[in-house]
Amino acid sequence: MKPSSTRSGSSARCPRCGNAFDCGMQGETSSPCWCRALPPLPAERLKPGGRCLCPECLAAEIAQATREASGVERP
Repeated sequence: MKPSSTRSGSSARCPRCGNAFDCGMQGETSSPCWCRALPPLPAERLKPGGRCLCPECLAAEIAQATREASGVERP
């Protein structure tokens, strides 16, 4: 999912890269957030009180957690 060019009441800003994106966990929506379709991050990677990451940063964080869990280091 790419950041939306039109901001809605559910827009957020990624704390990692600063990009704006639509977050289904913010605002009033009856549909689940896009992030629910992705694998969950391991609990030890979650920061208490941390804000949501944009789609690109969340995908990168999930990929890094997967590599670390499998013992594969990035070249």
